[in-house]
Amino acid sequence: MKSHLELSRKARNNINGWLFILPLVVYFLLFQLAPIVLSFFYSLTNWNGYSDSYTFVGLENYYQAITNVILYPDFWPSVGTTFLYVIYTVPLSLILALVVAALLNSKIKGERFFKTCFYIPSVTASVAVSAMWIYMLDPTYGIVGAINQAFGTSINLLNSRSTALFTLALMSVWGGLGYNVLIVLSAMKNINPQLYEACEIDGGGAIRKFFHVTIPGVLPTLFFLLITSTIGSLQAFDQMYLMTDGAYGTTTVMLEIYSLYADHSQVGMASAMSYILFLFIMVFVGIQYTAFPQGDQTKKNKRRKAHGDTLRLMLELQAEKN
Repeated sequence: MKSHLELSRKARNNINGWLFILPLVVYFLLFQLAPIVLSFFYSLTNWNGYSDSYTFVGLENYYQAITNVILYPDFWPSVGTTFLYVIYTVPLSLILALVVAALLNSKIKGERFFKTCFYIPSVTASVAVSAMWIYMLDPTYGIVGAINQAFGTSINLLNSRSTALFTLALMSVWGGLGYNVLIVLSAMKNINPQLYEACEIDGGGAIRKFFHVTIPGVLPTLFFLLITSTIGSLQAFDQMYLMTDGAYGTTTVMLEIYSLYADHSQVGMASAMSYILFLFIMVFVGIQYTAFPQGDQTKKNKRRKAHGDTLRLMLELQAEKN
């Protein structure tokens, strides 16, 4: 009788648990999993997005996207633009986030105010941010326009192939800096203060504490931001679509996919390119996991980089505790 009651109680708990997560499960199935499956199916067809009929073409879309530079001349240039955008944004985002977080972690006055200021762009709609930057960068008015009038220059950052993509990259770094800073700052707050004390006992100053205590302490967080920033940059679309419409060498893979879908009604080809982009993302993430080993190897690297007997001992104790 008791076991039956316990079984019934367990069953009720399971049912209640499933009822609580049911809205999320339904949302995932309908709005995330279903589009993924459908887009893969469409990538194997020549469907135009509105016709009732289509032809199953297998992997032909993938082959044509990769090899046919006559029908799809913008695909590989868009891949190069996307990779260049990643090179511009990811390292700069991580370096600035680390430096700003370290400054905020140094017990400066008004820390909450500065954290709020840095985070506001992260929660602002991309359309509003893009409109603001378009106004600021316009060569006839705004900040750039004022500079042109004051010095007699003709600066036009968004209408030049040499500066447009880098300008968009700087805008993206600025927009995501607040989020990255808060994540890194949270990791810094969790570093054992005794590690800094041990470094001071060994004669370490601020620079040594930064490189031998702070950076090893936030390495897992930096690796997380490296992965998420890379994925986000490979999927860049908003700024290019809203500010340049892909002109002056700013057409990314996502913008090329959107153009094929919305402007040319090639849903099958657009779906195939989206999965090719997915493969690129997987390759990038795999390379990063290989180049930046985690777990025990990271702990060994921390101990290997630690200078001073006291600091090395403290790091070993911290690693064993974790």
